[in-house]
Amino acid sequence: MIEINKMLMIGGASRNVGKTTLIMDIINEFSKNNNIVAIKIKTIYEGDNFFHGKDRSPLGENEKFRIIEEKDINSGEDTAKMLKSGAKRVFKIKVKSQFISEAFSEIYKIIDENSFLICESNSLREAVKPDLFLLIKHKNNVEMKPSAKKLEKFADRIIYSDGKKHDFSKGDLQIIESKWMIKF
Repeated sequence: MIEINKMLMIGGASRNVGKTTLIMDIINEFSKNNNIVAIKIKTIYEGDNFFHGKDRSPLGENEKFRIIEEKDINSGEDTAKMLKSGAKRVFKIKVKSQFISEAFSEIYKIIDENSFLICESNSLREAVKPDLFLLIKHKNNVEMKPSAKKLEKFADRIIYSDGKKHDFSKGDLQIIESKWMIKF
């Protein structure tokens, strides 16, 4: 496992817990004084299609991963919302689970080392230790993705949400000495 400085990772216990909403809020606040690069990772595991919703562009049989840089703030994708919120660059990685380290290594090569990263992913936490890993759970739903169950023990903070409002906000975060931290 490698440590990645300047990275905030946010995962979700299930779909529709407000991961992107919280990320947009954080980007909006912290991009005022910092270069923010956002990464959304969609990890594909055997048998977990339920958690991904409709996939309009699945990976090919021999395709390990795909990295797409979002350039269109009007595409309707979550990545466009992140870009519109103030991220300097935004990437989407679609990856088969066994290739997540390889995919992240590829993207990390092209990111400016002075940038702060916000990554929407559970599964990357198996390969990377960020400054902070926040896990969002729906306050009225006990169902969890297998990746979230496995990684819950690594969460620096469990956040509860109704899908739109969280018991955590951008005001609970700070950057000190080039490191994401929770205010205490």
